[in-house]
Amino acid sequence: MGNPITGVWKVQTVTYKSGEQVTSIDPALPGLFIFTEAHYSMTWMPGGVQQADYKDLWHPNDEEKVQSYNSLVTNTGRYELSGSRLTTCVDVAKTPAFVGGKAVYECNIDGDDMRLEIKNNVAHDGTQDAGYLKFNTVLSLKRVE
Repeated sequence: MGNPITGVWKVQTVTYKSGEQVTSIDPALPGLFIFTEAHYSMTWMPGGVQQADYKDLWHPNDEEKVQSYNSLVTNTGRYELSGSRLTTCVDVAKTPAFVGGKAVYECNIDGDDMRLEIKNNVAHDGTQDAGYLKFNTVLSLKRVE
């Protein structure tokens, strides 16, 4: 059998855990993770509300640009899967500090179902993303291709 992560995965649910508080977005807003033998690309929406069209459909104002920026997680690059540890090495991202950085996930794959728990996000200079250390983010994905 080939690499079990290879394929296109659709985000099904996003769960945030902080102490005893659990917030689940089910169904999740649109999101896809694509894995080849050596590279990945991901774009997903961490929130629970789909952003509305811009007032001027193709020309957002400054406030709409900020809302768009905050409504997406997107990055691409190379990855390593070792047991249940997935490490993404970021080549392109919307956040400049993440380019050259990495993310670490606990990854469990059962057939066409994948569970990713974000363990760490690190900038190119080694600075951790303190926001991800305050709560656990768990993504449930389904292979669609």
